[in-house]
Amino acid sequence: MKLTVLLPALAGMVWGNVALADATLEVMPPYVLQLLDGHGVNAKLLEKSHNVRLQDGKHQLVVSFEGNYSTRNETKLVTAEPLVFNFESSNGQKLTLDYKKPRSESEAREFTKVQDVQLKDKVSGQQIQSDRFVMPKVEGFQLTRDYQQELLAMGKAFNQPKTVAVPTAAVMAASNNEPLQVAPTKAQSSPEALTQLQEWYNKADAETRKAFQIWIIQQQQ
Repeated sequence: MKLTVLLPALAGMVWGNVALADATLEVMPPYVLQLLDGHGVNAKLLEKSHNVRLQDGKHQLVVSFEGNYSTRNETKLVTAEPLVFNFESSNGQKLTLDYKKPRSESEAREFTKVQDVQLKDKVSGQQIQSDRFVMPKVEGFQLTRDYQQELLAMGKAFNQPKTVAVPTAAVMAASNNEPLQVAPTKAQSSPEALTQLQEWYNKADAETRKAFQIWIIQQQQ
């Protein structure tokens, strides 16, 4: 009699825990996870994907397109301005980016003109409603970018503080989708950031080093 009562109770506890499981978010190349809820992501060198847990509620996701279509004889890199998603997640969802993945450099360049990307729940197969926009282009050479600071200046950061002063130029750039002029950030002169870049470069293979060198040159043109 006791066993008969105990088994359903245990089953209820197990299924209850499954139902209350946090949502998950998966970001795979060529997209790279840059910010989640205003916090940077410590990406491991050459990590192929990110899989993070999300608590039930509102979130902000920032991802960037970094496609590598290089061959043995030629380096072909395609990048685009970051995408920002504001959305709400529910327990048990398995969220991913839904888009037609470019298979070549030419397809990637065409794709990044619009970046038709949506959030999708693998469990239900349905797209997740989100407020989505592309961050304005930052003119000039930028070794690193502080995406959170840029969003704060635009007045579009996650849990945007009401006391943050938003520069008029930043507001106009955001509303007109024009290049955003920003002063060099502290991250550009940070010894820690430089050390991390050096470590990544030293651990990379020859092909990745070459691709990085060409990318640096392209940013200065």
